[in-house]
Amino acid sequence: MKTKSIKGIFQQTNKLMILVAFIPLVVSSVFYSRQIFIYQNTINNIEEANQLSEKVDAIVLEEMWDLVFGQKTVAQVQETNVIDELRSDLQHIQENTSTAKELNILAVAFRTLDSLETYQQQLIDNILKDEPVEKNQYVMIQVDSVIDLLSEILQQFVGVEISLASQTNHELVQSVLLLILFQVVLLLIIFAIINKNRRFVRDNLQYPLDRLLDLSNELSQGHLSYRAELPETPELRTLTSSLNRMADDLTRLLEENALKQYHLAQSEVRVLQAQITPHFIYNSLDAIVSLIEAARYEQATEMTYALSDFFRISLSKGQDWIPLEKELRHVDDYLKILQIRYGRMLSYTIEDQTVSPELQVLKMVLQPLVENAVYHGTKFVRRVGMIRITVSELPHQIQMTISDNGVGIDPDRLQEIRRNLKETTDPDSESGYGLYNVYRRLQLNYGSEAQLTIHSQYQEGTTITVTVPKREEPNHVQSVHS
Repeated sequence: MKTKSIKGIFQQTNKLMILVAFIPLVVSSVFYSRQIFIYQNTINNIEEANQLSEKVDAIVLEEMWDLVFGQKTVAQVQETNVIDELRSDLQHIQENTSTAKELNILAVAFRTLDSLETYQQQLIDNILKDEPVEKNQYVMIQVDSVIDLLSEILQQFVGVEISLASQTNHELVQSVLLLILFQVVLLLIIFAIINKNRRFVRDNLQYPLDRLLDLSNELSQGHLSYRAELPETPELRTLTSSLNRMADDLTRLLEENALKQYHLAQSEVRVLQAQITPHFIYNSLDAIVSLIEAARYEQATEMTYALSDFFRISLSKGQDWIPLEKELRHVDDYLKILQIRYGRMLSYTIEDQTVSPELQVLKMVLQPLVENAVYHGTKFVRRVGMIRITVSELPHQIQMTISDNGVGIDPDRLQEIRRNLKETTDPDSESGYGLYNVYRRLQLNYGSEAQLTIHSQYQEGTTITVTVPKREEPNHVQSVHS
C-alpha cells in the first residue's frame, strides 16, 4: 500500500471537495438531459402529427373516391391500406407521449380512425355487391365528416404538444439559471477553502517537513553536525527537537562505539576462522588408523604429515594473514588427505600463476570452498571428481578460482544462495557453512573490495571465483580498520 504525505492527504481532500461540488452538477445534468429528451420527443410529436394531418387531408379522401369511381380496385386498396399506415403513425406518436391529456386525445383519434375504417369497409362491401354508386356517395359524405374530425383532433393534439413544449422549455430555462448560480457560489466557497488549506499546509506542515527532510538527508550523508530549525507547530516542533537530540546522541555514540565495533569485528573473525568441520578431523584420524591396520604405512605417514601441516598452517601462531604460498599448501594438504581417503575417485590440480613472491592473503579462504566443492559437488557424481584451483595475479588484485565437475547447482537454488550471501543471511545445510564463512570473513577483513562470485551449470559443475586486493604489508588491512 502506497504511503501518502500530509500534503498529499490534503490534496486528496481538496480533490474530494471538488468532486462533491460537481456531483450535484452531474445529477442535475442527467435530470435535465432527460427533460431535454422529453422536450425533443414533444417537438418530434408535433412534426409527426402535422405530417399525419396533411396525409389525412390529401390522401385518404382521394383514395376512397378512387375506390368509389373504380380508379382503384378493392384488392389494391386492401394491399396498401392507407388507414393501416395512419394507425401505425399514431401508435409511434403514442410511444413518445407520457401525459394523460396527450393519451386521451390520441385515444379519440384512434376511435375516429376506427370509424373511418368502418366506412371504408362499407364502401368495399357495396362495391362487391354491385350496389349503386349513389349509395357509396352517401357513405363518402360520412367519410368526409370523419376525415375533418380526425384532422381537427390531430390539430388539437398539436396544440397540446406546443403548450407542453413551451412549459417544459420555460421550466428548463429557470432551472438551468438557478443551477448555474448555485454551482458558481458553491465553487467559489470551495476554492476559498482550498486556498486557505493550501496556505495552512505550506506554512505549518510543508515547510517544517522540508526542514525535517533536509535534516534526515544530511544525517544520512554523514553530516552529523547539521540541525533543523524548530517550527511553530507543536507536533512537528517536538519531532524536530527529538531528531536534533538524536543527532547529538548519535554523534556521541558513534565516537564511543567506533573502537568497540572494531574489536567486535576482530572477535567475529576469530570465531569464523575457528570453525573447522569436526567430522573432517574424525574421518582423517579414522582413515590414518585404517591405513595403519591395512599395513599401508607410507600412505598413513603421508596423511599424518599432511594433517599436521594442515593444522600448523590453520593456527599460524595466531596470525590472520599468511603468504599465498602457505594458503596454497594448506589446501594442498587438505586435498591430499581427501585423495588418500577417496583414492582414484578424486583428482585435483593447483596452478599458481602469480609472480610477486611477497603476496599476503587472509588464511583459510580456499579450504572451506574446496570442502564445499567436494561434499556438495563431486561426491554426488559417478565420474571421477576433479577439483581445479587456479590463482592469478591482476594489476591490483589476486584472483582465486575453484572449479569442480560435480553435480552443479539448480538455477533456483543458485539464485537463492546468491541472495543469501548478498543479504548475509545465515547459511543452511544445503549451501554449506564454508561458503558463508569465507564470504563473511572476506567482508570483515577486505570490506567491499572483496568479491565472491558463483557460476554453476546443473549436472556439469560449479566455479567459484574470489577476488581480493593485493596485500604485501602484514599490517595493511588492520590499519585500514583502525
